[in-house]
Amino acid sequence: MSINAKLNEHLARGTVGFPTALASTVGLIMASPVILTATMGFGIGGSAFAMAMVIAMLMMLAQSTTFAEAASLMPTTGSVYDYISAGMGRFFAITGTLSAYLIVHVFAGTAETILAGVMALVNFEHLNTLAESAGGAWLLGVVFVIGFGVLNAFGISVFSKAEVILTAVMWSTLMVFGIGGLIAAPAVELDGLFGASLVGTDLITILSLVGMAMFMFVGCEFVTPLAPDLKRSAWVLPRAMAVGLLGVGSCMFIYGAAMKRQVENVLLDEAAGVHLLDTPMAIPQFAQQVMGDIGPIWLGIGFLFAGAATINTLMAGVPRILYGMAVDGALPRVFAYLHPRFKTPVVCIAVVAAIPCLHAWWLGGNADSMLPLILAAVCAWATAYLLVTLSVVLLRIRRPDLPRAYKSPFFPLPQIVSTVGMLLGIWFIAPPGIEPSAVYVPFALMLGITAAYALFWTLVVQKVNPFRPVPVEEILEKEFNHEPGVHGVESGFHVAKTV
Repeated sequence: MSINAKLNEHLARGTVGFPTALASTVGLIMASPVILTATMGFGIGGSAFAMAMVIAMLMMLAQSTTFAEAASLMPTTGSVYDYISAGMGRFFAITGTLSAYLIVHVFAGTAETILAGVMALVNFEHLNTLAESAGGAWLLGVVFVIGFGVLNAFGISVFSKAEVILTAVMWSTLMVFGIGGLIAAPAVELDGLFGASLVGTDLITILSLVGMAMFMFVGCEFVTPLAPDLKRSAWVLPRAMAVGLLGVGSCMFIYGAAMKRQVENVLLDEAAGVHLLDTPMAIPQFAQQVMGDIGPIWLGIGFLFAGAATINTLMAGVPRILYGMAVDGALPRVFAYLHPRFKTPVVCIAVVAAIPCLHAWWLGGNADSMLPLILAAVCAWATAYLLVTLSVVLLRIRRPDLPRAYKSPFFPLPQIVSTVGMLLGIWFIAPPGIEPSAVYVPFALMLGITAAYALFWTLVVQKVNPFRPVPVEEILEKEFNHEPGVHGVESGFHVAKTV
């Protein structure tokens, strides 16, 4: 059977559709730290942050077309790892994937775990007091991680149903409050729709806010590891990512404008320069102002669903990427274990669940110092995006013969836009008030550690040329051979043959 025929057969086994893909995109992006970032960004930047958001959203829309083309060419669970392997070799694939997804998960995943509970329970005064007496509201996030880790171990259909419901409730709740805040009489007199910027409106200031704004949109590609499970994935993926990005962007613009109209950004700590919109305490005040006494309860439930949707997507996406790496032999063999009955990467799920839980416990639930680390994670994400873009361009040049069910439109314009945008975002990653070294040093450590591992693993363990691009046919053949029920995969462990 030809590769093309096998590819069609591979995609025919998809069981979930557009709603799941869209929910995965929106659910991952609209995390609790993202909503808090929007609150802080509009608080300090006003209209300047709105411009930074426009730049970040256009960059990610352009980037999403690159991911969609790569996923149509290689609809694999390994996703980003396979795309970079085919374009640039295993060294860059391991370095980019581990730094952008596993190590980033240590920071961004931990921030979500901590803030999922804090952002929700801050709206419930009595429950918040009770949670603090029991050890902290952040423990609710740990419960979410463990719970959704177990849920994802039962398979993609269970994840699908939960994700669609969680995301729908979360997005509609924020939209209702955002529109309500715009319709209601303003409690704060603003200069313009988003208010004046506290840090200036010149081009350099706007670019310095793009890094924060990028964090509000990165992650839409977490839907790509689900490509083998999607019906008509080549049609669904680009549309799900585009609609998801536009949906998140519109929601955050409305929410940000409403927050600025309804909550005065008073100075809380003059020495530290902390304002009300820099803290989660702005959330219940906003809810009360828009909806009265029912507001904090309703919005609190919405934030519970936001945290749950994001963690549910993390528990689905990251383990599948790690599993795909293990299938190629880029990780220890144990990561390639599938549950005998549910055919899910349970070892990968357990590791991905343990990382933020243990890190949150080590931090004692304190996420105050996490912003520089999250921005370092954004740099790692952007680096992986650049590697994927370069890989897709190289494959267009080297392998025009490969079947592509979806092609990035106006090629290479989207690739140029996203590349320039990512480089500018990395260069201007530190917003006013944060030293660039606080971001670049941990980012350099991320890349250094993963690059050292990649070089050692490819040369010593796999004994392959780290920089030789892996043929697309080889990647697809390996994916086909490791489908559940093929060649004894249902028995659990399977050997990841390295060529």
